[in-house]
Amino acid sequence: MRYDVDTVAQQDSDEVARAVVSVRRLTAAVAAARSDMPGLSAVASRIHALADDLEARSCSAAERVNQMNTIGRIVRYSPVVGSANVLAAPLHLRHIGDGNEGTVTFSVAHQGSLGVVHEGFAAMVLDVALAEANMAAGVPAMTAGLTLRYHHPMPVCCDLTVRAWHVYVDGRKSWCRGEIWWEHDLCVSAEGLFIVPREGGARGQDRQG
Repeated sequence: MRYDVDTVAQQDSDEVARAVVSVRRLTAAVAAARSDMPGLSAVASRIHALADDLEARSCSAAERVNQMNTIGRIVRYSPVVGSANVLAAPLHLRHIGDGNEGTVTFSVAHQGSLGVVHEGFAAMVLDVALAEANMAAGVPAMTAGLTLRYHHPMPVCCDLTVRAWHVYVDGRKSWCRGEIWWEHDLCVSAEGLFIVPREGGARGQDRQG
């Protein structure tokens, strides 16, 4: 049996967020599991059984897309900040002036080199942080390009600080900058070019951040 859209919408509550947190824990635990761990095959069978049960009662991809037609719900299911998306670390942001600041902690499931977060996750996080900086500055826009520099490895299982700020806008082009820090070390810096949709084109004075 599959839920209809209305039923699924009602299910998108704190219970979904709790389920997501549990799967994030499971993902990190599996990533850290030893290959010779006793009973690992039995654990895998239990996980598959749970997945079979959820798949049988979940909505279709088309239904999920149909109900994600508001900004709030898109954010909720974001793979970067979403409380209802197991892929999100997640990133927690708060607006500060024409920008934002927040924290993110990556698990061993996000590891590239030993003990180090894969650089691609930094790009995902900064893309969202820069876009939100545009929003805070009143210039909502879409990503056109990101330039990243990697200065220091980002350790897994550590609190990282993310900062982003709006720099200036010229016609439909908007520029932002952002950084990821681990304690006193700058790990990643980024500059982004964003394009304001034609129907929402923005012109204004340069803003410095």
